[in-house]
Amino acid sequence: NGGDGARDAPASAGERGDAGARDDGVASSADAREDAAANERSGPTTSATSAANVEPARVARVVAEACEACWGAVPLLRATSSSSRDALSRVLEKVFRDATNASSAHATVILLPGSGKVSGPDDAGVDGAAMLREHWAYLRALDTQLSNACASFSDDDDGAFTYDVAYEVVREWNGVVLEAKAVAPTLKSASGLTKEEYKKITGASQWIRGVLEGAVRILLSSIEAMAMPTAWQVSLPTNAKEIVGIRLYNDLSVDYAFDPDALADRECFWGTDIPESEGSMSEIDVWTMLDALEKAEAIWSAKMKEQQTIDAVTSVQLWGYGSRAKALSKRLRNSSAYRRVLYNRYPNVEFTSLQQMKIAKNEDVALAALAAYAGCLIRVASALRDRAMDVVEAHHNAARTPNPFHRRPKSPGLLEMLISGTRRTSEWAYDFSKSIEKSLDDTFSVFSSSSKLRSCCAAAPSVQGVANRSPAPIHFINDSDSDDET
Repeated sequence: NGGDGARDAPASAGERGDAGARDDGVASSADAREDAAANERSGPTTSATSAANVEPARVARVVAEACEACWGAVPLLRATSSSSRDALSRVLEKVFRDATNASSAHATVILLPGSGKVSGPDDAGVDGAAMLREHWAYLRALDTQLSNACASFSDDDDGAFTYDVAYEVVREWNGVVLEAKAVAPTLKSASGLTKEEYKKITGASQWIRGVLEGAVRILLSSIEAMAMPTAWQVSLPTNAKEIVGIRLYNDLSVDYAFDPDALADRECFWGTDIPESEGSMSEIDVWTMLDALEKAEAIWSAKMKEQQTIDAVTSVQLWGYGSRAKALSKRLRNSSAYRRVLYNRYPNVEFTSLQQMKIAKNEDVALAALAAYAGCLIRVASALRDRAMDVVEAHHNAARTPNPFHRRPKSPGLLEMLISGTRRTSEWAYDFSKSIEKSLDDTFSVFSSSSKLRSCCAAAPSVQGVANRSPAPIHFINDSDSDDET
């Protein structure tokens, strides 16, 4: 039908881009053997030539176009054709080969915390080729799992639902579709899905959710491995409390057990399952929060390392020794756990300012290929999970039953209401004190230039003083907080 044609048309373009490999069934394997033999004969010259010809931006664009050709601009819960899957596999194999060869030409050394080695000019990042070889097979397995989750859905008579068209055009210009969105599914039974059909769609949703979580981990790890841009570090202010606000600052500085899920619920970050009309934060609010947390973590990380250096040279350990470094370390862990929860609830959120700058200035082809492939899987898996939830929602609307997959936050109790009131009172008092301080500074600035001197002293640090100003890595395993003094 017209929907299948709209999805298969880009796939034919991907096949035309690799027509030589399609003419002969063993051409791709023969080319791989010839490339390996050429690398052995030419030595480092071939790697240097490959590194010069392959650009990170071009690799990311090729991966994105190949994934869109296979899944379509608006992925639907339908099995993909074998021809489009084969074309995608050929493109990805070539990208993996080219990225590995290009990154091996200028591989760098990974520096682990506590290794004792001081980073030099030759140690600008990580070994992108090794990271690509480690995670590429995992992404390919996630891609296969995503394809298997959709393999049993079709427009045949035995299907439980169907789509009238492939997508709905939102904006177009001169016949070119600028923005499109998915259409609502149509159930073939007015009473909804059967028990077997309902179990099938919910099971596919769980498989897709697993792909989504795995791809998010790889994407964040690959972006964290990219070189930290100095321009972003220089632009950071000196006070993290002004960035996140006093209320969130106090929540991240708690001495008792930190609960990032409860904090996300209090801040109304309930996830994509609850629409904005019901009080949930939008993805723009999530992006703003993640961007602020990254900046705050970079400032806290620099302060913690400075305090650890001061504690190391202190000969007399008085009362409170090491307490500031420990408080900063705990605040970093809490903020990292909070960001992980936000990414789990909003996996398809846009890149933060730091992530965008890292990707734009990245020169490692392997990391670019890894991030591009993981990002494409996130986009496709997020869209397919939304399509599955659309079918579930249509079933419960037809059956007039509540949807159990809608995550509803629990009503706050008396204790939580008191805590919320205390937090808001503290925030109001802090903002009021800051406004009084600003008014006094503006008043005394008429009679003295001391305020100007203070503002100059509090200016952004120079390039030489911004080393190690980077957010804390997000840990997905063993995030326990230990209070041991050893």
